[in-house]
Amino acid sequence: MYRQAGPVLEKTVLRAVRRSATVAARSVPCPPCRRGLSLFEVVISLAILMGALAAIGQLISTGARGAVDAKLHSQAVIRCETTMAEIQSGYMGLRSTTGTFTDDPNWTWSVAVSSTQHSGLYLVEVKSEHKGTSSMGQVSFALRRFIRDPAAEVAAYAAALAAEEEKAAAAANSSSTGSGQ
Repeated sequence: MYRQAGPVLEKTVLRAVRRSATVAARSVPCPPCRRGLSLFEVVISLAILMGALAAIGQLISTGARGAVDAKLHSQAVIRCETTMAEIQSGYMGLRSTTGTFTDDPNWTWSVAVSSTQHSGLYLVEVKSEHKGTSSMGQVSFALRRFIRDPAAEVAAYAAALAAEEEKAAAAANSSSTGSGQ
């Protein structure tokens, strides 16, 4: 008899447990079932994405601007040094003048020569400028050096060379007059 009541008793106990679980579940509020994202969450995520893309775009723009500026500044330094070397070598005269570079008309140069308190010594300032179409392409660089007058150095060299030739001629004359006796 106990065996027959067992399955019935089990079913009754299970029903009671199920009823108490559903009552307990109904008394505790559960969040609504969600199957996707809300429109608000999508809009917020798109706003974050657009902000990140704008920041990355600004970084790329700043990097490109810095690269162009560095390139133009390097060219300005090289052009100044080249012009200064032409003056030091005597290829260009030691006088104040301006001009444009033949390879790129956007680049101009100017030379300012001023004398110092010492004779034969000059302060030379060479300036190169790039006239760009925007503010990003406008670069200038100035180089100053003290330079001896190249014409004076050439004259001193010519005088030293003439003195050596006179000594050589005098030595040749003295040896020829000494061997003739």
